[in-house]
Amino acid sequence: MTTRLVSAGFLAVALVVLAQAFMIPDSGGYQAVGPRAFPLLVGIGMAVVAVIGVAQAFRAPVSSEGESEDEGIHWRPVLLLIGTLALYATLLVPVGYWQATTLFFLAVARVLGSRKLVRDLVVGLLLALATYLLFDRVLGITLPPGLIRLAI
Repeated sequence: MTTRLVSAGFLAVALVVLAQAFMIPDSGGYQAVGPRAFPLLVGIGMAVVAVIGVAQAFRAPVSSEGESEDEGIHWRPVLLLIGTLALYATLLVPVGYWQATTLFFLAVARVLGSRKLVRDLVVGLLLALATYLLFDRVLGITLPPGLIRLAI
């Protein structure tokens, strides 16, 4: 039952995203891609995933107790991930994007069962730095530099 509710809720959110995307005025200028293109792409992707999720949720076999066989939600990792995400959002500006993202990656890997600390730290750092450099230096989108500013 929980899977069905979550799937239906995700579908509802996808429909809201699509409805809001269509409310964005089309620029009508010389640009081939207007301001509503990315929100539409995200909304369509969400809707496709949601429809697949709803179809799978309602197709899942139901046991004699009325619950489907895949209903075992493991609440501890879910709550730990939510707490980790909240901590990440809190630390993002004061600590800095690439530092907080590295720690976030490491924490999520630990919650999901990885015990290779050095590997997770290196991968998290490389992904965070690559993302930071792409957005901050290449695209010109300022991300919080934080405690340690990059000299690159």
